[in-house]
Amino acid sequence: MNWFRIRIVVGALVLCPLLFFSLSCAKTEPGPPPVTKAPEEVVERRVNFLAVGDIMLSRGVARSIARSGNDPLTPFKKMADVFRSTDFNFGNLESPISGNDNVFGKGLVFNASTRDRVGLKEFNFKMLNLANNHAMDQGLKGLRQTKKYLEEDGLSFIGTGENLDEAWQPRVLEVKGVKIGFVGASYASVNDGGVARNEYVARMEDTARLKTAIEQLKAQNVDFIVATMHAGIEYTRRPNNTQTDFARAAIDYGADIVIGAHPHWAQVFEKYKDKYIFYSLGNFIFDQTWSRDTMEGLALKIHLLNRKSSASQTTVEKIELLPVVIENASTPRLANDAEARQILQKMGVAEKVLQ
Repeated sequence: MNWFRIRIVVGALVLCPLLFFSLSCAKTEPGPPPVTKAPEEVVERRVNFLAVGDIMLSRGVARSIARSGNDPLTPFKKMADVFRSTDFNFGNLESPISGNDNVFGKGLVFNASTRDRVGLKEFNFKMLNLANNHAMDQGLKGLRQTKKYLEEDGLSFIGTGENLDEAWQPRVLEVKGVKIGFVGASYASVNDGGVARNEYVARMEDTARLKTAIEQLKAQNVDFIVATMHAGIEYTRRPNNTQTDFARAAIDYGADIVIGAHPHWAQVFEKYKDKYIFYSLGNFIFDQTWSRDTMEGLALKIHLLNRKSSASQTTVEKIELLPVVIENASTPRLANDAEARQILQKMGVAEKVLQ
């Protein structure tokens, strides 16, 4: 089946002018021929990765896994080919992983089984954002367990720590010799719908720390910087001021793309200073079955071109927009043509783009 895809081509043609020097010569014996400098060798590397929205491995998703015969790969299987077509994958992990060792069950709190995490490693989710309003659903112990299990699986994470310095610590993935930096923050760190009130989750209001984190990545000579945010008004298509202020500040400070989550709907995106801001990718692995909008989302396949010589330059060659539909309260699949068109139209993609 030919899946419907929209590709944003954002590569730029750089014209390098040749500088010609005119030398006037007296009538003397010709000198030695001019020395021709050998052209500088340029090494090109291409890296691509998938970015997705909210991944929640608790509640209805856990029940779906149980119905499948306790196969923890169930939520990932219908996107397996896409996951395996990339160099790595990235998403927002919305549920702590602490299993039966630590269970806080009151209210709207999540807690994933340690078994159900294996799909993250199997399908190459090398980087995960933990800065969200469910990070502390199982308390500090649950946060520490989540970090422990991810580290055991060789997966990196951003946005949380033992203190704010650690929570704001950016992380770097090196893929094919290309260094990609990540920094993440949330509007809240506890599940009360309010502003973060503890020292374990990076807070979006701390733009000074955001600037410092991006400067740290620049000091490490990273080739591409991803800033991620967890914020916005749930079940809406447009960003609020918290989202726009953070995202644009991130790009002002040097981020190359901003990717958001939390509203549970895919929101509009914009181009700011020639960089893309995706305010919300919506749900990805989630159990909100009460509406069509919460069972839809967007994945991004981001293609980078790195050119290294005496200097290094990384550009976004293209971004593929991959609309998804969630089935069985757990399992995303690529949308068909009609579904994809509807999802993108809801996000404000003009009809003429979809022709």
